[in-house]
Amino acid sequence: MILLIILGGPMGVYDDIEWLQEEKQFIKAVIQHNRAVLGICLGAQLIAESIGGKVMPNPKGKEVGWWPIYKRQNVDALNFLPEKLEVLHWHGDTFTLPEEATTFYSTELCKNQAFLYKNNVVGLQFHFETTKGSLKTMVEADASYISGKGMIQSKEAILAKTPPEENADILLQLIQFIKGN
Repeated sequence: MILLIILGGPMGVYDDIEWLQEEKQFIKAVIQHNRAVLGICLGAQLIAESIGGKVMPNPKGKEVGWWPIYKRQNVDALNFLPEKLEVLHWHGDTFTLPEEATTFYSTELCKNQAFLYKNNVVGLQFHFETTKGSLKTMVEADASYISGKGMIQSKEAILAKTPPEENADILLQLIQFIKGN
């Protein structure tokens, strides 16, 4: 089974960047061909727009740092997911979803933290893939992002946290799930 993984970046879905427009069309085509797709952060936002959602700056502010997400809705096929997880957030945008998509994790500031579409497309607004090394690189490269309105931890608080091992395990389980459908 083919799996498309779409990761993040400093740009926004609504930015007028030529290659980003091309990527949106590619994502839409892959989804229309019923391929497995996983989007993380910007990747989730690109998927949301590709399936009919709207991406916009979150009026409640940014989520930056280690914050819990809470299961919003039980999806029988995803019963392996815990009720609560602590994950890395690094976003200031949010999005709407069409009725066909199911949100399964949320936070106080961001309703659509994780969603499932057609049992083979998953969007994650947060970062399950983070390692201690990638976290350090991310914070150093984008330290100016750690400011503003919302739920924002300090650089020191972010770096003091070791990514929970269960996050990597759950990410792998999600990938196996979407590849199997």
